[in-house]
Amino acid sequence: MTTLWIIESTYLKSGEELAAITPQHREWLDQHYTSGVFITSGRKVDGTGGVLVAQADSEQQLRDIFKDDPFVLNGCSEYRYTAFHPVKRGKSLELEGVPLVE
Repeated sequence: MTTLWIIESTYLKSGEELAAITPQHREWLDQHYTSGVFITSGRKVDGTGGVLVAQADSEQQLRDIFKDDPFVLNGCSEYRYTAFHPVKRGKSLELEGVPLVE
């Protein structure tokens, strides 16, 4: 069964401090997009943090990945992890074993 995760970050530092670390954070994100763990991510519209969707086997797997996030290493962000099992999907997302709704 496929497990997807909604990972929500809350920023702990100001805009200037975040901006200084953001390039490193984005490089770190790219590594995990390439590995296939991260699916999509972005900042919340209200600017208080971000949201990331990932596919992982366990919360521990994600915690092991996120411990090296420059935002974590520099005290810029904390994360909350929510797992779910998808039961439907749209055309824009390929997930093995999850039925497509057309």
